[in-house]
Amino acid sequence: MASLAVIGASWLTALLLIHRYIHPISNIIFYPLLLLGLAARRIYYWRIYPFYVSKLRDLPQPDYPVHPLYGHLHGEAMNRNDGGATLNWAEAAPPGTHLLRILGMLNTERVVLVSLAAVQEVLQTQCYDFEKPPFLSKSLNGVLGNGLLFAEGEVHQRQRKKLMPAFSFGRTKKLVPVFLEEATRLVKVFSNSIDAQSKSDDKKRPTVELAKQVSRLTLDIIYRAGLGLRFDALENPDNELARAYENIVSPKGKAGKLFFLLSALVPWFYRLPFERNNVMRQSRATINKFATDAIQKKREKFEAEKEKKNEDGKRDVDIISIMIEGGPEEWSVQGMADQLLTFLVAGHETTASSMTLAMDQLCKHPELQTRLRNEIHTAFPSGYSSIKTYEDVESLKFLNNFIREVLRFTPPVVATIRQAMKDSYVAGQFIPKGTFITVAPGVTNKLKSIWGEDAREFKPDRWNDPEILAGGNSMAFLTFIAGPRACIGRRFSELEFKCLLIALIGHYEFAFVEGEPEIKFTTRFTYRPEGNMPLEIKRVEW
Repeated sequence: MASLAVIGASWLTALLLIHRYIHPISNIIFYPLLLLGLAARRIYYWRIYPFYVSKLRDLPQPDYPVHPLYGHLHGEAMNRNDGGATLNWAEAAPPGTHLLRILGMLNTERVVLVSLAAVQEVLQTQCYDFEKPPFLSKSLNGVLGNGLLFAEGEVHQRQRKKLMPAFSFGRTKKLVPVFLEEATRLVKVFSNSIDAQSKSDDKKRPTVELAKQVSRLTLDIIYRAGLGLRFDALENPDNELARAYENIVSPKGKAGKLFFLLSALVPWFYRLPFERNNVMRQSRATINKFATDAIQKKREKFEAEKEKKNEDGKRDVDIISIMIEGGPEEWSVQGMADQLLTFLVAGHETTASSMTLAMDQLCKHPELQTRLRNEIHTAFPSGYSSIKTYEDVESLKFLNNFIREVLRFTPPVVATIRQAMKDSYVAGQFIPKGTFITVAPGVTNKLKSIWGEDAREFKPDRWNDPEILAGGNSMAFLTFIAGPRACIGRRFSELEFKCLLIALIGHYEFAFVEGEPEIKFTTRFTYRPEGNMPLEIKRVEW
């Protein structure tokens, strides 16, 4: 009956819309009926459809009160942005649960993937039937550009294929000297900071602000190793480009959080004339101009050196060179600029976030920090400069285990969203077109049914077990997603992560600043410190 009422109201509204142009007197009743029809539709999808009509209503859902406005997303869920509330709900679901239904704002339905079978169907076997929601893509395109991150279907397949050579295993291995050289710059910055603070009368142990410094360095690395460009944000953080990038990825305070929320939910929000939006647009324009200028210079260099490189059988394989080689019919200048900005955010921000999460664990567990340092010093007793190759880095077994556990335990991207583009089935359950699907590394990575009873403990040694990934199922470790849309830069990111940790832990000992409040993490683009991340620092012998 409710459905008939809504349909009737919609038809009546349509008829009145036509009728008003024939009989002006109908204006008196048109607008009230229009508002009534819209209100009836909203009430239907708020209070009737999810509880009495939806084909998903029989799925397991949290044993948690449903708020009239926020659904299940209140209380614990609002206070925890690390996926912990959803993880608790998934653990409490009946054994054998594949999908969990959660009600969000105004009782909109969202399905969370719980079992590996469900994850595999959405991320692999039916990957292109479940896309990023169009409203999200349109919203963030205004900030990030229309790059590989938001491409779908055949466009995504073609772009990924064209860009794969820039992230091949062979090329990534050759970047070890670059990563180590760049990490040395941060070692020098920290050393200079220690010296400067030691000269003061203050007897406190020297401190460094880790999050900002690491973020600047990883930005430099993605420019140099990934794009063949110099940026120097670490030594010159106040240049115009560095400030513009900081405005995009790290807006300040509550206004910044509100901006991200509204930008994600309202496609046209970033166009409104608010000061925050004006800053974002100006920052985006600054970065876009830098990108297009850099692409033009790269094109000129490419054309000048093309014949010689063809004779030598050589080619540049950084991201921009790969796109330029494809020709203007493959990539427009703006298309290349969009890819550049996408890789800057995805490639820089996730590694920077992972570094802060790793240091948080090392300060919480000093014994792990000591163990990691001992492994580094034992393997390379003559010092940092003796590390030369990919094989040298990979020989550090505990380092490998440690970073995998950091990425499992605290993935930098806690969750991502897909939307069913057509009626589908997942794990035997009918999924109507338009349904939102949550792919949650913050849940899958710590489910006891997958990882065992100690899944919520930080234990790097669990990776000594060759069968740790649920018998070899790659879907159990979702930090880099999986399937055709898995992170194209995974090897790049992991190797960079290892080199940075070798440099910092090999040279310094870190601890939380005594008397300072606990460092809290929050989700924006990634899961990162809510504010600064000051740490006490001390040189160690190497």
